[in-house]
Amino acid sequence: MNENYPEICHDVMKGEVDLLCCPVSKMFASTNEMALEYEQKLTAAGCDFDEFGRILSVSDGACCFLQDKLTPATIVYFAFGAEYHQYLIDDVTILSKLSIPLLMVIAFQPRFAASNHKKACALLRRKLPTVLGNFTAVKRKAMPFPINIIEDAYCREPKYFNNTAGIKTDSENEEGKKEVKNGDEKRRKKSSKKRH
Repeated sequence: MNENYPEICHDVMKGEVDLLCCPVSKMFASTNEMALEYEQKLTAAGCDFDEFGRILSVSDGACCFLQDKLTPATIVYFAFGAEYHQYLIDDVTILSKLSIPLLMVIAFQPRFAASNHKKACALLRRKLPTVLGNFTAVKRKAMPFPINIIEDAYCREPKYFNNTAGIKTDSENEEGKKEVKNGDEKRRKKSSKKRH
């Protein structure tokens, strides 16, 4: 694994920082779109995929592409998860114990169940404020992706780093919307009764 995916500090792309500056639902949608795009790019570079988005073989050209500093880190994370798919699981009982980089790898694997995929995105986002508070900007810059882009994301959208309780998966948000909607309907019924 280390030979194919050495620790290289890849250039940060604007879209990668954007992933940490939006609601989890948008992050989830973006990672799915990016994964489809990355599969096409890697196929053009010389990777063969199966019908589940797992890498079957990597050409020398694709290997060079993945090790190039100018290749976005998100493509490398997608490829890592697709190539070493047998080592990645999306078991919700262990997701909370995974590192931030490994959660990012899982976030880029559309083959996992949508609910677990969203959970990985939410857990990753909840862990970022802790890293922001425990390490200096200089130390974070030397850490693996996406920890090395926390500073850029925080400077752009600090609200996503201040209140971790507000970071929810879509299923949690849907429950909240239903409660609010039901409350609105009750208020409308009461107000319409008063007018008669």
